[in-house]
Amino acid sequence: MGDKKLRVFIAEDEPIVLMGFEALVKICGHEVVGTALDGQAAIDGIRKQQPDIVIMDIDMPVVDGITAADTVNQEQEIPTIIVTGYRNENYVERACAAGVFAYLQKPIDEYELRSALKIAVSQFQKRRKAEQGQKTAESKLKERIIIERAKGVMMDQFGLTEQQAMKALQKKSADTNTKMAVVAQKIVDVSEKIK
Repeated sequence: MGDKKLRVFIAEDEPIVLMGFEALVKICGHEVVGTALDGQAAIDGIRKQQPDIVIMDIDMPVVDGITAADTVNQEQEIPTIIVTGYRNENYVERACAAGVFAYLQKPIDEYELRSALKIAVSQFQKRRKAEQGQKTAESKLKERIIIERAKGVMMDQFGLTEQQAMKALQKKSADTNTKMAVVAQKIVDVSEKIK
């Protein structure tokens, strides 16, 4: 999402301000895929449009912008830039808790919006990459544990050394074209049924 054209959803309750945001987004080289004049309409529109990023006013009717952003982020993470006409520490705290990626005070110019879009997308990508790395590490650890358990089962049941058990697992994995962790899981499952 670096410098590519972003699909942007804008939620702003003042129609004239909304038109201004639409114009700014287009000047920045991005596409507006949807707009909303209240928080609930924003939630519904974001669910439907699946934008790359959301620009959300805080002070919105029906559902306020921070609650709307939080609701969306419970279902799917989409980077959100919160905008407001007010200075309010409570809003800032709530925006942090809702996982907002940028917080801007109106009036906003092209440079501020362009910068906020770029930073929000960059931070979102970094977070995604870190989460993916953590999931991969956790998955590898689980695989390692199940392989160790399978080796233990084979050593106990067949009197193999650790090295022989590992070679047997590797051979079965290669012969069946199956991941070693899957082979190991089957061995552990069978041994637990026998117990």
